[in-house]
Amino acid sequence: MLEFKNVKPEKYGISSAAVKGFEERLARLGVQMHGYLLLCGKDIVGEKYYAPYGQDTLHRMYSITKSFTSMAVGLLLKQKKIALEDAICDYFPEKLPKDGPHPWCREMTIREMLTMRTCYASTTFKRYDRDDWVESFFRVKPDHVPGTVFSYDTSSSHVLAALVEKLTGMDMLDFLRREGLDRLGFSAEAYILKDPQGVSQGGSGLMCTLRDVARAAWLCSHYGMLEGEELLPADFMRQATANQVPTDLQPVLDEQGGYGYLFWMPRSVPGREHLHGFTMYGMGGQLALCFPELDFCLVTMADTIGNPAGLQMIYDSFYDILFPAVCAGRGEKEGQDGSAQKEEELRKGTMRGDGILPVEAAVRPERYVFHENPMKWIWLEFDWKQGKLRFEDPDGVRELAFDTEDWQMQNFPGTCYQCECRGAWKHGHFLLHCFITDEEQGHVSMDFGWKDERLSVRMVSTGEPFLQYYKGTGSGRREV
Repeated sequence: MLEFKNVKPEKYGISSAAVKGFEERLARLGVQMHGYLLLCGKDIVGEKYYAPYGQDTLHRMYSITKSFTSMAVGLLLKQKKIALEDAICDYFPEKLPKDGPHPWCREMTIREMLTMRTCYASTTFKRYDRDDWVESFFRVKPDHVPGTVFSYDTSSSHVLAALVEKLTGMDMLDFLRREGLDRLGFSAEAYILKDPQGVSQGGSGLMCTLRDVARAAWLCSHYGMLEGEELLPADFMRQATANQVPTDLQPVLDEQGGYGYLFWMPRSVPGREHLHGFTMYGMGGQLALCFPELDFCLVTMADTIGNPAGLQMIYDSFYDILFPAVCAGRGEKEGQDGSAQKEEELRKGTMRGDGILPVEAAVRPERYVFHENPMKWIWLEFDWKQGKLRFEDPDGVRELAFDTEDWQMQNFPGTCYQCECRGAWKHGHFLLHCFITDEEQGHVSMDFGWKDERLSVRMVSTGEPFLQYYKGTGSGRREV
């Protein structure tokens, strides 16, 4: 059993003043905290609950559930019940339409579902007229080619939970208990809410204590190992908690660090980019923010649903007050080039890239003819040498100039408004950001991802009405 002990933070070189400062900052900001826990190794160096919540309270953990679903899928892989490249349709023939699934749905793999690169732009059961959440995943019309761009989709993790229950004949949480959670001391009272068909809500239904989440977070931080015993497959957990796909188009900083297998990657801190971390993240301030090299986890439960800035306040309070104290206490010094790195971060802003191009993205101009899409694009082509994106919509051929080092000033297509554009390669994706710099304000961000002869784009935009068609996802095939 994983035994936690309460100790003073000074044991790990963390001042009690830092812990108190974190707590007081959140109180001063009015964040509706329900509890927090600071874990160093197997020692709790800070823990507090806010009435009526307590150590034994079962709390809704929302999308932290997704990370538990990932663990369960890893166990299926370990037991050789699945392969990550398996097509999910093969496991649910009874849920498929009589005339067969859409080709994009038919090719979708378990790995693509784990990384939120499904063929859907949003959760399917929220736009389906029947109460069968699993069935919706195979019958709602797809939006784009799977395995290309990130788009958050709770139905994906829900279907993976259904897969676990179908192949094991057990409730997902009971399966996890049998395989390892019981040995951690996970509370017997914990449960997962069911969908209308009785399937565990693998995307958002977990009800458990804060310490339960801390136990699971500790196990994930140690890649499934407890006292020399592999409770979760170590290789899978290393992949699950590593960055698999960019998420730069997400609306807030702490969702832009990337995504693993149903785990988020934390923000990049200048001077400490070498510190690997991951986050189990649920709506409303449910967090397990983990840094394996520091052997440290912050676990919170809260209600920030009615406070749009509340979650950011928790993150910022941690990074401003606790994170430097934890790093110092662990002897983790900021990189020698920290100041220079910070200056470079400020210069580049959100446009950091790794320069890695996918094989599919040929350096010569290539045209992709698009399927029906909400942006009404007919085709697009990149001219990488000249730094041009050209596309055609019902109003004609458009062009955007970009560079991967500097912002390119120009008129936004079809308008007289000045804008600046810049691109970056990251994890084989090309990211393009355009900001209107004129009497009107607004921005468009695009994520381009490749798969064999096909390309998908996901777009988000804010601002004036002329940007309304730069939203949504679409896919095209390379013109022969």
